Amino acid sequence: MINVAFFHQRFLVQAEAIAALKHTPGVRVVVIDIMDSPSKDQSLEVCRALDNQKCSLLFTINDWGMDNEGEIAAHCAKNGTIHINWCVDDPFFMEIFHGRPIMPASNRLDFVSNRAYVAPMRERGLNAHFLPLAADPAIFFPPAEAPPYARDLCFVGNSYRKQIDEFCSSCEGLMERLVPFMGDVLHRYERNMLIDLEREVAAELDGQTLPPSLSKRKATFIVKHFISYLFRKRTVCSLAREFPGFVVFGDPFWKCDLPDEKVSTTVGYYANLRDTYVRTKINIDINRVVITEGLTQRVFDCSACGGFIITNNKSIINEFFETKTVEKELVTFDNERHLKDLINHYLMNEEERLAIARRAQKKVLGEHTYDHRMRTIFKILSEQMNQALHYPA
Repeated sequence: MINVAFFHQRFLVQAEAIAALKHTPGVRVVVIDIMDSPSKDQSLEVCRALDNQKCSLLFTINDWGMDNEGEIAAHCAKNGTIHINWCVDDPFFMEIFHGRPIMPASNRLDFVSNRAYVAPMRERGLNAHFLPLAADPAIFFPPAEAPPYARDLCFVGNSYRKQIDEFCSSCEGLMERLVPFMGDVLHRYERNMLIDLEREVAAELDGQTLPPSLSKRKATFIVKHFISYLFRKRTVCSLAREFPGFVVFGDPFWKCDLPDEKVSTTVGYYANLRDTYVRTKINIDINRVVITEGLTQRVFDCSACGGFIITNNKSIINEFFETKTVEKELVTFDNERHLKDLINHYLMNEEERLAIARRAQKKVLGEHTYDHRMRTIFKILSEQMNQALHYPA
């Protein structure tokens, strides 16, 4: 029996990961409630708990619960405790904004939900692997009987406006100077979603004078996310104008751009999101532009409960789902006009829509649950431990 400590802050994905760990044979889960950035005293208390519970493995999401001073990491390294971290956001966020770098260690194994981060992490010496998000069928399951539809069309997601305002507070006029550039990139992205946004932004910033407190790396991060915010906002507002039956479920900041009747703040992830998906004819998945090689939670959750969803066309989507043939499992859009055409088509073709949703559900439940992800994690861990036993240090 392996005792696995899980650092818990009650954020998204954590409950699902804990449940999947508990389903894993030979694993005993020790859930430790801890702040995302604990104090030194809290860190030392956690180290004592790891010893008392005889935990040989520590599991974190986004490195939440690891202290800035490195007390917990040092304790794990000293005692041979394996640290598995699954990053479902940007793995370099804490380093860029708070000065806490990800430190390579022989006892550390990293997973990222956006494959684009694997290469830069490995260049830093980190043992990084791609692990996409998934669905928990205990939360997202089909209703016993199909309920009546409540709406034609919806998007579930926050506006991202609050975060963008916080990011831009340190830019001191930079964003205003970049308006023409960002408009041009957004226009080109809408025609070709495969452009290298990171490279485009970095090249533009080479010709800009940055505020003294703003590094180029941080500026690149902020500009990328601002363009991502603009893409989501523009797409959502366009759908709201064209389709009377369209509703946004998200934060109140959507009301800055949309009429009140188009915005609902009543959906909770664990409370009624499943019902929202299955009672909507067409769910829209508008990825953040910065997620270049990852799949969003919406694709897996909506499909798991039998909802129909249309998502951005990215190469990685085609690796996980059939999107081209008559047996398609997922529908993808190339640009805004294409999305609107698809919406009109599938509103008119219910049987086709439901057949695609059934195939997507079968694929997700058969291959893309959190239980599947835990099996992948332990498979990679086992393979690497076996390799370590066969080669001298």
